[in-house]
Amino acid sequence: GTSVKGKPRISKKGNRHLRKSLHLPSLSSVKYNKSHRELYARIVAKSGIKMKALIAVQRKMLELIFIVDKNKTEFDNDHQKKRTLDANAESIPLQTSL
Repeated sequence: GTSVKGKPRISKKGNRHLRKSLHLPSLSSVKYNKSHRELYARIVAKSGIKMKALIAVQRKMLELIFIVDKNKTEFDNDHQKKRTLDANAESIPLQTSL
């Protein structure tokens, strides 16, 4: 039938109030947060659908909110970078002169 040939739509599953409340913060996050900007650009380049990329950023933000609340910690934008540097510092043994 002709109904199959329509424009694909983003799923409406999930809490609509959460989707609604995360829309504007995700726009600002794409503008100011480097990792969210890269995610957004990658998905737009791949699919060409900006709203699809924005929904992905919203999901990433929701997961981040959940983790920060669960661990009772403050948000640190450079957490992954610091974690990688700490792991590299521990794996490199100190050189001692004999």
